[in-house]
Amino acid sequence: MTLKDILSRLELIEGELDDATNTLPDYTANSGSRGYVDGAKCELYHLKDEIERCILDEKKDRDILYNRVKKW
Repeated sequence: MTLKDILSRLELIEGELDDATNTLPDYTANSGSRGYVDGAKCELYHLKDEIERCILDEKKDRDILYNRVKKW
């Protein structure tokens, strides 16, 4: 599985968490559940950022290796 595959699956999970947030009723009895979903989304966003950064670094390294970087 590549980093892009993992990122794609994380985006699917993000959509599911958004759906979970949107379907929770808006009364205080659900504040605990909403907090857990928000916490999961926060962790997911951090993980996505790290993977996106790795993908960009990998591309940059590949470009340097194959001399694809433009020199001004």
